Amino acid sequence: MTQMHSPYETPPDVMLYQEPERTSIMAILSMVFGIGGCCLGLTSIPAIFLGIFSLIGISKSKGRIGGAGFSIVGILVGVLTLALWSGALGAVTFAYKSFERVYSTGTEQILLDLQANNFDAVRASLAPPAADVSDEELIAFREGYRSGLGNLVSKTDGFGDVLKGYLAVGEQIQPYNGKFGYTPVPMVFDSGYGLVLYVIDPLNIQKSSTGDPMAIKLIVIDSQGNEYHLPMETQEQTQEETQEETQKETDRAADTGDADDVGRGDDSADDDSGGP
Repeated sequence: MTQMHSPYETPPDVMLYQEPERTSIMAILSMVFGIGGCCLGLTSIPAIFLGIFSLIGISKSKGRIGGAGFSIVGILVGVLTLALWSGALGAVTFAYKSFERVYSTGTEQILLDLQANNFDAVRASLAPPAADVSDEELIAFREGYRSGLGNLVSKTDGFGDVLKGYLAVGEQIQPYNGKFGYTPVPMVFDSGYGLVLYVIDPLNIQKSSTGDPMAIKLIVIDSQGNEYHLPMETQEQTQEETQEETQKETDRAADTGDADDVGRGDDSADDDSGGP
């Protein structure tokens, strides 16, 4: 008896056409954005979302779309780089806010009190020997920096203004590079940016009631390099500091010269030993 086949039944020797699997574009982009987040933190966020959406699309494709591995890599790397960049940004923000509170805002208030003749408030914000100066010394300090910069207008406002201020006073900072306890603070005066050095004693830090370090000395430097000190420095003190700096430079040069002499001696010994 002849077996009848339904016209809708697929013959056993005929194979159905199967669409080849293709890789999800979103999965590839997720991995690329995730890796790019190592250098550009903002791409970490789209990497995570692209990875999630691509996994959803892959799961619903019934095998037609692949690339789940790319999606997982993109999500993991995106989360990791986002966490690292968030931590770094948080640390920078914390450091900037601490600097602004202790140095920028503190220095601004001291100079504004000085310009308003609130001498007791000025002394209360400083540590000895700056806290022990007389009204006459405070007035002389104020009139000194006024002659080169005018009155203080305000502290620098925002990260961009701080950066602009440091670029403007970079030349005045150079002589104090490497000096412990000297914190350069750019401020806005009538004539433009000026430099204030907030000086603390790193071996004996004196703190305010809020726990912030108090300055033992303030130095205002104008655009011409003229310096105005509080407390005022005598000629003998200035000469002593100059001699100390000269001696340090001499010692460093001598140490470098000794090292060079040792190197040349070693080279000479090698040459002698290598001769016939």
